[in-house]
Amino acid sequence: MENIMMLPASYCVMNEEEMTYTSGGANIVQAAAAVFIPIYGWIAGVSGIRDYRKAHPDNWTSTGSDALSKYMDKSFTNAMYGLGCTFWTVSSCFTGVGLLINAIVILS
Repeated sequence: MENIMMLPASYCVMNEEEMTYTSGGANIVQAAAAVFIPIYGWIAGVSGIRDYRKAHPDNWTSTGSDALSKYMDKSFTNAMYGLGCTFWTVSSCFTGVGLLINAIVILS
C-alpha cells in the first residue's frame, strides 16, 4: 500500500520567504508599536530571535543578521518594525538583568 498525497491542479507550494509577500510583513500599526512601545518591541524582538534560533539551530548566529537585513529591505514598515525590535532588544541587554532574561527567553 502506497501513501500518495493528491493535490489540486491549482495548488501552489511557497517557502517561508515567499509568504512575506502574501501576508505583507509588518503593517504600520505593528511598526509604530515596535518603535514607540518598548515592551512590545522587546517581546517581538526576543521572540523573533527565539523563533529563528529554533528554525535554524545550527547556524542561527551566523545567518540571523542577514535574515533580518533581508526582511527589513522588503518594505518601509518592515524596516521600522525591525529597527524598533532591534533597538529595544539590544538596549535591554545593557542591563545585566536584561541580558540574562533575554538569554533565558532566546535559549528556551
